[in-house]
Amino acid sequence: MEIDTRTYVPQILAYAAIDDCGNVINPKIVAGQVHGATAHGIGAAMMEAYIYDKEANLLTSTFTDYTPITVMNMPDLAYGDIETPSPFSYNGAKGMGEGGGAPLHTICAAIQDALFDQGVVVHNTFNPPSDIYRLLKNPNRSGFVKVERRAA
Repeated sequence: MEIDTRTYVPQILAYAAIDDCGNVINPKIVAGQVHGATAHGIGAAMMEAYIYDKEANLLTSTFTDYTPITVMNMPDLAYGDIETPSPFSYNGAKGMGEGGGAPLHTICAAIQDALFDQGVVVHNTFNPPSDIYRLLKNPNRSGFVKVERRAA
């Protein structure tokens, strides 16, 4: 993860997704499900948000304001799978394609790593450039982390 210091736009430099759905019945479907779930998670973590004003009016009601992830802003994805059969199904298959939540935490942690030396603690899973800007302008680590030193 890299943060542009002029625009505060986070950029994913590399992303890998690994899935274990047990015995794979159709490898192309599995790869497509993992890619799609990962794309939705990345979109949710960095760009897609319903934003409301004080009167509960939706401010992101069009695609001009609400930016969905597309192939144009999706990073390259390294994909792999692990095949460990389930003992609970007749053919060893498990559920898959639900990994869309993983990018929320992965990207949050990567942004935290990128901003560590700036005195920032990332506490949301949605981190658009405007939020990163606010975090960098108002470092908040002292509000979250207390360091105590005790005499030996």
